[in-house]
Amino acid sequence: MDKMDGKLRNYDRVIFNNSCLELCLAQLKYPPVQRFFDDNYMVDIKEALASMQGIGQAPGPNMLRFTSIDSRWSVVLSSEFVSLETRTYTNVSELSTRFANVLHHINTHFSPRHQLRFGLRYINEFRHPSGDSYKAWMDFLNPELLGLVARGVLGGKVEQTIGEVLTHRDDGRLLVRHGFLKGSTIIPNPGRPATIEQMLRYNDVLYNVFRWSIGDGELYRYLKGDL
Repeated sequence: MDKMDGKLRNYDRVIFNNSCLELCLAQLKYPPVQRFFDDNYMVDIKEALASMQGIGQAPGPNMLRFTSIDSRWSVVLSSEFVSLETRTYTNVSELSTRFANVLHHINTHFSPRHQLRFGLRYINEFRHPSGDSYKAWMDFLNPELLGLVARGVLGGKVEQTIGEVLTHRDDGRLLVRHGFLKGSTIIPNPGRPATIEQMLRYNDVLYNVFRWSIGDGELYRYLKGDL
């Protein structure tokens, strides 16, 4: 664990029946593949990604998208990055296993000399039947997350907030956006090998940030499906 995680509690894993997940994205960025637009060169990796559990190819102008039959998963491939996207998954083991398969195909067919970036991003959108004003959300979210606005320093009725925190960690950078910009992401330090173990560590940190944000009150119980 990063030495700067000391004040962030480790939370037990919970399955949220009323999920607030809008998007989860795992991405590896690598040096440009010069032969990406060579159809003969790309045949094997196209077939490999298209064969992953029923994933079918949908071509784009500068990238390829392979979407599962149930539309739960997408692999986006370009000359400079590959990403795995989902809006719903069972647990982090399912996510990491799928991304490990994607990385295996990248290593087999592209053999990138090194990585430029390896990142994991979550975008969450909280909804609650009583969440029709910012004042209501002050009771649902951790007041430490809300900061200045929660203390009422500025007065008036809050119509919009945009917050962003970027911290440097031993294993990369942690970026948390909240307010009308939703989500959090870890951007690792360049040059470190992309591993699934690393991805799982990032997931632990992001989950703890998420759980810290919602606390253990009404919003937590609502997302669990207890209310």
